[in-house]
Amino acid sequence: MALQIATQVGKQTNTDGMTQQLLRTGREGDLMVSEVHGRYYEKNVRGGMFGSAFNAVTILATHNTPLTAGTGTPITSIYNPIGSGVNLSIVKVIQHLTSGTPAGALVWNNVPNPQNITAAASAPISMTVNAAVASVAKLWTNTAVTGSSTGVLIFPEGGFAAVAAGAGVNTLVTEHAGDLIIPPGSMLALCSYGTGTTHLTSGLVIWEEVAI
Repeated sequence: MALQIATQVGKQTNTDGMTQQLLRTGREGDLMVSEVHGRYYEKNVRGGMFGSAFNAVTILATHNTPLTAGTGTPITSIYNPIGSGVNLSIVKVIQHLTSGTPAGALVWNNVPNPQNITAAASAPISMTVNAAVASVAKLWTNTAVTGSSTGVLIFPEGGFAAVAAGAGVNTLVTEHAGDLIIPPGSMLALCSYGTGTTHLTSGLVIWEEVAI
């Protein structure tokens, strides 16, 4: 037998404390919902969103794809340790062409066997400012990932073509919304296609941690 749900077509005017209110539907039977707050508010305020910022990184050959084993210096990289119990789902990437001329867009490298990296890692930031909550992830930003394996290009992040930074807006925001996931035991490194000319880039990678 089909389950029937009582709904109301049209606007409701409710007051605090009211219970057992009908769900709203449109005139075509579509369920009416509202995000109420910003799209990521609930996940963020509950301590599930983190970021890796990079500031005025001068792009060198060591940043280029494929990331060189042991000596490569990713613009930033995110490692989800074995047994973390969560997936890291990339939500958004913000790029800013600080100065110079890039060789092309940025790309993501998969770095095999990241558990072998011996370089000191840094900690992510919580996207809720001053929140007393820590991410499971480990970061290496603009530093050599000693002990790493050679990276493999798996995902184009996009970005600025080989055109010098100039007046106006030089910022790109890409919404990933779950199309790029770092499972436990995996690592992604953000790399450049080429060195460019005095290319400096800044930005932020934001992800959510989802229990598995």
